Amino acid sequence: MSGSSTTYRVLFIDVNNRKYWVEEYGLEEVMGPIELGVKLHLEKYKSWKKPVYDPDNAVVIGAGIFTGTNLYGGHRFVAVFKSPLTRGLHVAAMGGAAYQFNVNADAIVVEGRSNKPLIIKVYDEGDGEVKVDFDEIDEEELENVWRNYKGEKGVFALQEYLSEKYKKFYEEYNGRSILVGPASKYTSLGALVSITLVKGRIDRGSEEYAARGGPGSVLYRAHGVAAIVYGGKFNRRTKRPKDLLDTRKINELFREIAGKPYITMVIEAGTKYRYNPKLNTGGTLGGNYPSLKIYTPMFNWNMIYLPPDLREKLHELIMKHIWEPFNKEAIETKSWKTCGEPCPIACKKVRLDKYKSDYEPYEGFGPFIGVFDIHESQKIVELVDAYGFDAIETGQLVGFIYDALEKGLLTPGEVGLSSKPYFNPYEFKLEYSKHNADLAIQLIENLAWGKNPLLKLIGEKGLRSAAKILDILYENRVNERKWRFSDLLVYASFGEEGHITPNYYWTPGMVAPLPVLGRYWTLYKGVFIDPEQYAEKSFERAVKEMWSDNGGFCRFHRGWAEKTLDKLYEKYYGIKDLNERYKQLYKKIMEYQDLSGAKPTFWESKKIIDYLANAAKEYGNDEWNAKFSLNKEEAAREWWEKFYAKLNELLSSTPVQK
Repeated sequence: MSGSSTTYRVLFIDVNNRKYWVEEYGLEEVMGPIELGVKLHLEKYKSWKKPVYDPDNAVVIGAGIFTGTNLYGGHRFVAVFKSPLTRGLHVAAMGGAAYQFNVNADAIVVEGRSNKPLIIKVYDEGDGEVKVDFDEIDEEELENVWRNYKGEKGVFALQEYLSEKYKKFYEEYNGRSILVGPASKYTSLGALVSITLVKGRIDRGSEEYAARGGPGSVLYRAHGVAAIVYGGKFNRRTKRPKDLLDTRKINELFREIAGKPYITMVIEAGTKYRYNPKLNTGGTLGGNYPSLKIYTPMFNWNMIYLPPDLREKLHELIMKHIWEPFNKEAIETKSWKTCGEPCPIACKKVRLDKYKSDYEPYEGFGPFIGVFDIHESQKIVELVDAYGFDAIETGQLVGFIYDALEKGLLTPGEVGLSSKPYFNPYEFKLEYSKHNADLAIQLIENLAWGKNPLLKLIGEKGLRSAAKILDILYENRVNERKWRFSDLLVYASFGEEGHITPNYYWTPGMVAPLPVLGRYWTLYKGVFIDPEQYAEKSFERAVKEMWSDNGGFCRFHRGWAEKTLDKLYEKYYGIKDLNERYKQLYKKIMEYQDLSGAKPTFWESKKIIDYLANAAKEYGNDEWNAKFSLNKEEAAREWWEKFYAKLNELLSSTPVQK
């Protein structure tokens, strides 16, 4: 353990009293941001009994204890907070953002509330003394910056403003920022955004988002913080294991513990995200569409009702007008970037020198809302990213509104639109993509600035609660159309009000009764297996995902990380039984959700049950398909209860670490 830090150092920032201090935790107690966040929210802040925008809903942003070494993918910032959507504890991550966090601390904790919007500066002169400055910005000035600064909007405009205002800071301290956009002020869907800077200027296409669950909304609405600017001269490497600072020694180490050189393992593990020669493509967009095929989510999940031949026809549109242009404009040109840290995978596939093209946002503002042209989708994605939205949740918000308009539950004027979208998959034509994209841009503009009362309701309350209110407000239409607003949605539900929409994969694991969803802490393959087995595999996957997240590692590196991290923790930090430790952590998260009234609850939407029932049929589970054919509701409840009972059995057999 020579050369390794024995503590996890945390910078606490009280924005109300403009105070800051550092506390240290032994690694046996806290060795990463999730452990820190769970501990603080359970014990210090007791945020489970407070509103989501209470000043005690601390935003914990931390790195792992391998950050600063030569291990690839180990420079993520991971955020932990009480989510305004799920109403429970949530985790979101952004790649590369900790690479420039050259201060003598492993994490930042923001508490208290500033009455005026605040820019926090965190830096270290190199002597190990962390310093914090507090700069206020007028709210009107902040909004004006978000609207337009030097031709940019939202977070990109704010970064341009900061790059100019703090030019010397960025230059002297090799700085970077964590930012929020107007989505964090006007909705509960706000992301934390960090943009790679080269000599203080934006490197477009390598920006990163910690978005799921609304962490940006918590940072701004609970604490009044618009930006955290950070950098320093402290050499973190002096606190890291010396062996892991030398790539040759790392290769030797991996040959010893895994039988292969490190770089070989990295490239093999990241084939999908770098370049897959079998498909002649790379990145999440390039890899997912050929593999998902007719199971690709389309038209607000309504593809679950469509015959295979129609889905095949729609998927051909995807391949021709989304996948092929992506390959031509990003893969063939080899316009690949990283998230800001050195990494051979270079997963950011950037089209036309500007457009970072990942599966989730291009799917959410593509086939999911009836847009089958990548050049139309890019206009929406760029706006959503600029305003600092969670692209996954916001895509499903737009899909929900389009579905409600198609079914006559809403009129265009009620949501500030000039006309209806083309949202009938049986009659869809490629040329409708532009019309649907233009309407989506209108919706995003209105949502981002709180212009439309109905959109403001949805953005504030979240889709689940808003749909229930709309069912009451438009009761006559609901009865006439025989469709509830609530039945247009697919989401995992928590307690009486909490929810999160699934990532864009048609799989029961994305809506199963698990304490943290909206991420990949579940079995997310396109399969339908018995609920007890599904629970076991999902629990196992959730624990393994924590190996990466609590360690500050990118999950695109999980292929090698999950084979070696336990050995690395033991060899360099004396930490044993990694899997058991994370099972105990998962149990504590479940305890928090229980205290917060945000435990998983049974599905309320007809579409969620259809999503499950049709998956049983599509994925060939004859036993459960027969059960759903007899009685969908009863079969769904049986599956849910057996899954949840098995999960609780697994948790009860895991002793809580004292």
